[in-house]
Amino acid sequence: MKQGAIRKSVNSFISALMTVACFFGTSVPALTADAADQQDIGTKDGYDYELWNQWGQGNAQMTVGSEGAFSCSWDGIENCLFRTGKKLEKTKKYSDYNGIYIDYDVEYEPKGNSYMCVYGWTEDPTIEYYIVEAWGSWRPPGETVSLGTVEANGNKYDIYKTLRENQPSIHGTETFYQYWSVRQDNPAQNNVKKEISGRISVSKHFEAWEKAGLDMSGTMYEVALNIEGYQSNGSANVIKNGLVMGNGDGDGGSSTVTPPTPVEPDENGYFFHSDFESTADSWGARGDASVKETSAEAFAGNKSLGVTGRTDSWNGAARSLSTSVFVPGNSYSFSTAVMQNKTASEDFKLTLQYDKDGETNYSTIATATGAKGEWVQLANTSYTIPAGAANLIIYTETDSTTTDYFMDEAIGAEKGKVIQFNSSSSKLGDLNGDGKIDAADLQELQNFILGKKASAALETADMNDDGIINSFDLVLLRQTVVNLQQTTPDTPAVSGGVDISWIDPSKPMVAISFDDGAVGTDANSSSMRILNALKGSGFHATFFYVSDWIRNNQAEVKTAYDMGMEVANHTKSHPNLSEKSASEIRSEYDSCTDALKNIIGTEPSKLLRLPYLASNDTVKATLNDVPLITCSIDTQDWNGATSSQIIDTVKNAMSNGSLNNAIVLCHETYDSTAEAMEYLCPYLKSQGWQIVTVSELFAVNGKELNGGQIYTKCN
Repeated sequence: MKQGAIRKSVNSFISALMTVACFFGTSVPALTADAADQQDIGTKDGYDYELWNQWGQGNAQMTVGSEGAFSCSWDGIENCLFRTGKKLEKTKKYSDYNGIYIDYDVEYEPKGNSYMCVYGWTEDPTIEYYIVEAWGSWRPPGETVSLGTVEANGNKYDIYKTLRENQPSIHGTETFYQYWSVRQDNPAQNNVKKEISGRISVSKHFEAWEKAGLDMSGTMYEVALNIEGYQSNGSANVIKNGLVMGNGDGDGGSSTVTPPTPVEPDENGYFFHSDFESTADSWGARGDASVKETSAEAFAGNKSLGVTGRTDSWNGAARSLSTSVFVPGNSYSFSTAVMQNKTASEDFKLTLQYDKDGETNYSTIATATGAKGEWVQLANTSYTIPAGAANLIIYTETDSTTTDYFMDEAIGAEKGKVIQFNSSSSKLGDLNGDGKIDAADLQELQNFILGKKASAALETADMNDDGIINSFDLVLLRQTVVNLQQTTPDTPAVSGGVDISWIDPSKPMVAISFDDGAVGTDANSSSMRILNALKGSGFHATFFYVSDWIRNNQAEVKTAYDMGMEVANHTKSHPNLSEKSASEIRSEYDSCTDALKNIIGTEPSKLLRLPYLASNDTVKATLNDVPLITCSIDTQDWNGATSSQIIDTVKNAMSNGSLNNAIVLCHETYDSTAEAMEYLCPYLKSQGWQIVTVSELFAVNGKELNGGQIYTKCN
């Protein structure tokens, strides 16, 4: 037998079993071509048949009869599959066959986890599909929310879609969707032998899936009657398996899809609440990770979800969200507690993956930093799901490491709801847990309410004790901070809407700024090297973006914003503004501002880095509401300066006194700049210096940035 044939049949079944495994909290080991699997494939009476038994474990037997009939039995197995049907030419869509249906008569005796179904694949796009007619102890595909129902052959079925990320398929390893129709009434009974007969109008289900918004534009690869078993015993005698193609759908008419009944939250306002005490509750592995309930750690109760075996920072625990529950354009509350026991400190993220306009996007819901052994909360009580988003997946990850971690008490809820987060050392108003109630806490709460990078818990942020974190709490906290500042005037504050509480005004500082992005979010890109160097030293910087140049790298802009960087304007197309008319100048600025706002979800900083540092009276008069930024120190990275030369420029400015309160011009598009920043960030920090944003530089010095004026430094 050819190795390729082995791989296709193995992969077809394993991808289904991986879905089963994620709901049972077990993992399916990766298979190789030389794994000792029991397998028998062939053709008889025009039907393709197959027996596959993973690792040859236990006992699996299949006897092939005539015209698609077969009998099978299994016990002591890990995974097994028995099916007969047709492998198709992969050139026609389902609608080109003028109907597909199967007349069946099956004696079925499942003892544990098993199901009887129509099974197959399409290509372009790759879809694995199931029409489940009967099952044993477990109803697939788990706790996924229905997309609606369809009636066919006198039975009603729930429609589902599940995502398989980086899993085996008929093409190898890829990311693909599974489509499901699952009969609402189960004609089988676990541990009871029963004869079941009827008709499955396959093409009618396909038509219903299209009406429910599922993509059925692919070409047909396979259709078969299938008996599956997973860690169970059982038997089946397929007396009749009459596959009919080209004679209508076998049910006399088009399908009618009934939309799902709107899902209401429970009495606590939760659409889901995962405590991991007994199951993984539809949370599965994302990428190369393993997730399983564990009693090793727990934030509440006795168990949490352990996330291990990660090989990249985005690997973690993930859960699909139904758009019938979490409606795009609406706001919801999402939170979970996370903890790790490996490193001194870890940056965690709660992220939403979604598809829109043919592209996959990633949006940060919440972030938090936790010390070793410390539970921290990733929470956003008012996160708006992007309008038009589809295929929603929420997941936890770390910022840049592969540290194992635990998560507990995960919720998706009505806007404003949050899990109570207890800490013996916390006090009302002290959001960041530093023992003080000051402007830093005020900024944290403000960012949290606005959906920016921040975390908050009821215990410290619910100032009016109404069980919701909202703007009323912000008003009360602001008054508390003002009252405290009246008695402690040296407390750092928020100046002009800019958080300067982290800056020590007694130490020297510089605004190193970066033009001409975005490059992208690849870890080895110059942009991410610069961002990570800044973040690693606890610094901020201003990034001036050209909106025409960020269309394919919008995620970088959002990442920079989520890291606390200042996102600002460098025009739409980077022209020399001194050569443009007033209307063209205004359009360049406004178009870039709108593009940045759409990406970060709020107004970008009202600053403009002048392209080519060029200006004239028309530019100043037209942009009389916009501070115009140039520089006092140019690193010349745009002119081929090496990393050593860039470093020397900054060090020389330190020595002669010109670096303090200066605005430094860099570009994020050069590896030489990235290499220089990887050196300069820790070096400046070791010398007592601070890298700040342009707005922070002026705010901490008590200076205003006025529209229509050019700034090279903070004098």
